Amino acid sequence: MVETPKLVLEAFESGLTVDYVIARVDEIDPQLEPLCEKFGVDLYSLYADTYDKLADAHTPQPALAVVHAPSLAIDERFEASPSSFLVLVDVSDPGNVGTLIRTAEAAGCAGVIVTSETADVLSPKVVRSSAGSVLRVPVGEVSVDELPGVLAGLGAFSLATAMGGVPYSEVDIPADQSLAIILGSEAHGLDAELLSSASATVSIPMHGKVESLNVATAGAVLAFSLTRNPGVTRPK
Repeated sequence: MVETPKLVLEAFESGLTVDYVIARVDEIDPQLEPLCEKFGVDLYSLYADTYDKLADAHTPQPALAVVHAPSLAIDERFEASPSSFLVLVDVSDPGNVGTLIRTAEAAGCAGVIVTSETADVLSPKVVRSSAGSVLRVPVGEVSVDELPGVLAGLGAFSLATAMGGVPYSEVDIPADQSLAIILGSEAHGLDAELLSSASATVSIPMHGKVESLNVATAGAVLAFSLTRNPGVTRPK
């Protein structure tokens, strides 16, 4: 389910199959009706008290749609090289997951890979916090056990994030390989097995007594600094 008029419009523009749209009768976006007619999708209008019971958000927006879920397979969408991916291992907060998917798109990453214990990337909160990026950016799901083999199969140079790792700016990343930036769970980070399977372990140098950054903030720093997309300028 996608909520807000903007995300409903994004669902149509992203080429996803929209089953039906529901709008609040007093606030129907003028773009919705012609789009529903164009794609043969039913548009239902409900009074506010009924509509608000269906919406997931605490403060409901005046439109929602039920859409077919995008594929979560690791397929040809992930094979472009050299490119960059964010990898989320057991990141549990939906807000962080959505923010990281949004960051991946903004930084020019080719996609996002999540492990099966990560928050559901198709949940309403992730869709909202991604600002629609989850409808546009390829997202693939694998188990933790499968992850090292999947990254090897993509030919990716993998950077695992952990306290005590080499400062990220000092790592020599091969120019001809894709880059996978691996971020761990908010509570436990990455386990020893994943750290040992990575090409390198990196950290973000910090001042003061701060020991770590929120996973979404850390992901943003690394994605914008290291992404290998020719359309994105990297900091010097």
